Amino acid sequence: MSKNFNRQVTEGIEATVEEDYLRGLTIFLDTYGNDEMPALQTGKSMQGLSYFGLCVALVRKEYKHAIDLCRRAIDLEFYNADHYANLGRVYLAMGNRKKALETVEAGLKLNVNHERLRAVRRMIGIRERPAVPFLDRSNPINVSLGQARHAKKVADLEKKIPKRGR
Repeated sequence: MSKNFNRQVTEGIEATVEEDYLRGLTIFLDTYGNDEMPALQTGKSMQGLSYFGLCVALVRKEYKHAIDLCRRAIDLEFYNADHYANLGRVYLAMGNRKKALETVEAGLKLNVNHERLRAVRRMIGIRERPAVPFLDRSNPINVSLGQARHAKKVADLEKKIPKRGR
């Protein structure tokens, strides 16, 4: 039972890492069952929780359940940076960049060189400072100047890319 269970959790994790979230979710549902909070039998089952949460978020769009699974994984294995990366991706999927950034930064404090955390950090992106710093970011002047600055950057990038057929 335990070897089969561990193998299934490993398969679910591998499917999730390979971005086959539907297959990962199917494997995790077979492994953990449909419980809101699955019983944890082994260390491997703790490792799979946040991956299960990521699959739930990306396939079913059940963000609250996904966050609960990822948070439980972090509570049980706070030192595992993968859990922070998965929770950050869940927050990003639901459109909460601020929480995603906070989660990823907390994970990076534990492991600065963790590649998956760094990849999620790049996905989040970095906002530029407002064009007029003493005005609010949503002020129409900042919005207009920010759009113009972005359009100029895009135009400059297009100039650097060689055109085909010339």
